[in-house]
Amino acid sequence: MTINTNISSDKSKAQLYGVLLYKKKDIIAIQKKLGMLPDRRKGPIENIYQTALNQSNKGKTLEDSFGLLFDLVGELIDIQGDLDVVGHPILTTLYKNIQDFDDVTFGKMSLGTLYHLLLYLEEDISVIQDHLGIVDHSVQEISGLEEANKNARAYL
Repeated sequence: MTINTNISSDKSKAQLYGVLLYKKKDIIAIQKKLGMLPDRRKGPIENIYQTALNQSNKGKTLEDSFGLLFDLVGELIDIQGDLDVVGHPILTTLYKNIQDFDDVTFGKMSLGTLYHLLLYLEEDISVIQDHLGIVDHSVQEISGLEEANKNARAYL
């Protein structure tokens, strides 16, 4: 039973990391819309659009996910400053105090904590997308599928 729980937990960690990679794509789209180049000194945000999908999420730990999350928050804070948009205070506070955390602290944070921080990140990204009139990637994919279904029904 313990092995099954560990496998499920590893799968959840990989899935959350995958969601963070999609959020990375959203931030890259915002940066492109604003004509911004990512600040490579802050984190691993690549300017190449496809890189986000090409990264492997297998074998990623919670620490990897927290690292990617905080890299994304850093990029988002820069965007929010340029647009004069206020972000979620918890993310901003955590990011400003990230140097006070150490590896032990990241190891003690739970999957649930990461999930809640991801929800705050999604909310901040959504506010900026609405402000700029950018459609979320998942919404584009869903609308594309709906259009394909409609075309298929009409054809049949």
